[in-house]
Amino acid sequence: MGKDILFGICADAHQSIQNDISGRIRAFVEEASKRKADFIIQLGDFVLPDASGEKALAAWNKFSGPRYHVLGNHDTEMGGKEAVMSFQGQKEKYYSFDAGDYHFIVLDTNYFKYGDDFIDYKDLNYRASESFNCYIPPFQLKWLAEDLDKTDKRCFIFTHAALCVGDWVVYNLHEFMDVLWLANQKAGFNKVTMCFSGHDHADAYLFKGGIHYVLVNSLSHKYIGPKYTQHSSHATTVEKEYGKLDYVVPYKDPLYAFVRLKENGLIQIMGKQSEYVGNSPMELHWEHYASPQISYREVWMNGIGEL
Repeated sequence: MGKDILFGICADAHQSIQNDISGRIRAFVEEASKRKADFIIQLGDFVLPDASGEKALAAWNKFSGPRYHVLGNHDTEMGGKEAVMSFQGQKEKYYSFDAGDYHFIVLDTNYFKYGDDFIDYKDLNYRASESFNCYIPPFQLKWLAEDLDKTDKRCFIFTHAALCVGDWVVYNLHEFMDVLWLANQKAGFNKVTMCFSGHDHADAYLFKGGIHYVLVNSLSHKYIGPKYTQHSSHATTVEKEYGKLDYVVPYKDPLYAFVRLKENGLIQIMGKQSEYVGNSPMELHWEHYASPQISYREVWMNGIGEL
């Protein structure tokens, strides 16, 4: 096995919702540069192709090494996938690349199903479906199986919508997991080693079927929905600095992580911790799991769960 690989990862910046996203991205990029990360990647819901998005993207592009993008549902709201891809310099909706002895795969989960057809998200069209849903279409699963078959390297997968762990998982999750299971059976080891997802604005981990699933928290805030609003004592001062709070509780500091794939087979996830600004989700009677952090975790590539 070759040298260690280190990459930086963040998710759900939501430049269109919260103020000073460019400052949060700048902090991430500056640390990635100091750590000499081999690459950085964001897991979607990043920027929109407008003036504010240009400022955020400029901060992202300050990183001198390889920079990778995953499409998120909100990224498609201003002209669809092609518009944001052109804006941020992303050539393909789904693709793969190598770094060191490892193979990395980016998937696009932003399709809804209408009858037998899989429709690309564009300009909020997915809201017209019966419920918010997302799929990895059969043609992309076919590509994934072929891509996995072409490499002998350990594989790591990045998506926006959650996989296995999270509230908003892809609807055809079992079909996706069948592809991973078959690839690992063919290889005789857990060739697909770890999957990273965003979308849920939560910090979580699950070990299932010999694969590690990591849910990466938002760079900026916890989404809690329109019926939860900040108490009046906090709303004015917090909104001035962080933006509108009808749906979100901001994190004081940006949340992101660095992942080290070590030569001895250990995976280290070194995440950031912060605190809520204003009333926490719990104080607002949010009844689901929330935490303003990305946990430090250590797991083994060979399939042993969390230490």
